[in-house]
Amino acid sequence: MEDLIESATMNGKEKITELLNRRHKEREMHIQAAKLERLKEADSTEALQYFEISFEEKAKIIRNTLETVSSSNEKAQVFADCQNEIYELQRYLSSSTFFLNEYRIKVCQNTINELSKLLDTLRNELLPKKKFGFKSKKIVKIINEKDAKSSTATQDKQETNSSEDNHIRWTFTDRVNQLLELPLTAVNDQTITASKLRNCLLRIEGHPGSLQFAKLDNCVVVCGPTARSIFLDDCTRCKFVVACQQLRCHRSRECDMYLTVTSRAIIEDCNGIRVARYNYRYQNIEEDFNLSGLDLTCNNWNTLDDFNWLSADEPSPNWSLLTTEETIEDWKAYLDSFHQVHELTKNDY
Repeated sequence: MEDLIESATMNGKEKITELLNRRHKEREMHIQAAKLERLKEADSTEALQYFEISFEEKAKIIRNTLETVSSSNEKAQVFADCQNEIYELQRYLSSSTFFLNEYRIKVCQNTINELSKLLDTLRNELLPKKKFGFKSKKIVKIINEKDAKSSTATQDKQETNSSEDNHIRWTFTDRVNQLLELPLTAVNDQTITASKLRNCLLRIEGHPGSLQFAKLDNCVVVCGPTARSIFLDDCTRCKFVVACQQLRCHRSRECDMYLTVTSRAIIEDCNGIRVARYNYRYQNIEEDFNLSGLDLTCNNWNTLDDFNWLSADEPSPNWSLLTTEETIEDWKAYLDSFHQVHELTKNDY
């Protein structure tokens, strides 16, 4: 009997000891988890502070350079350098969005838009260019005028810090299987951004000021002439039919680009990029090219600079030219097919 009592007492002590040990371990795990969370918060705060200081410093340098460009003897080179620095600033913002809130992203994007607009204004004032248009040729109309006027999209209106420019920005994000259309009256000289689109068709007429696209998957973008720059980041299996002064593409894969670009386009951390000459047409496209200011006597559509390929003796394996058989000529038929295959719904604005 005494043995049974002693055994029961020992079992009770063991259970209590086990319970205490388990609670102690749980408390230790909770303390460690709290420490890790505080470290993460500290790291996030430190990253945010560093980003804000670095971003503002970079933007200030670009702004100061542009404000003093009139006294430079090499204005064209200064403008080219500033354009590259603005591209790098855009890339810096895009790579930092994972720890920035929506408000901070919009503020920084407005700063970039302001700098791009300032650069373009000064370049037009100090380096006037003759505007060119297409030679007379038959224009294939793929969207009738009534449809263009009723085209729909979502509008995100934002003012830049410039008191002289109420610059409207169109923004699309988190869309799947949608037809996003912008008529020329809605986009002229404005900035259009899109991110996190999948199986979408973005059709733009007119002459936007700049395009900025990130995280597009299996999308088609057909656009009138863009007056300034186009920035692409982390796009996969897309087709871009675009004309611009400068184009920069980062971290993108298996994308086809139909280009008119007055400077050499740049790719970085990309593979499977294929290019062809810009061949999109719509009514009054000649007028849009004239208004955009693009110099059509200079077209580097078939010459890309790959920042990941330093060999001068061998071509980059990361891009190639589309063959005649692979090149899309009838965009109306292709876009109609894409619309039907993905059962696109029209977006309203």
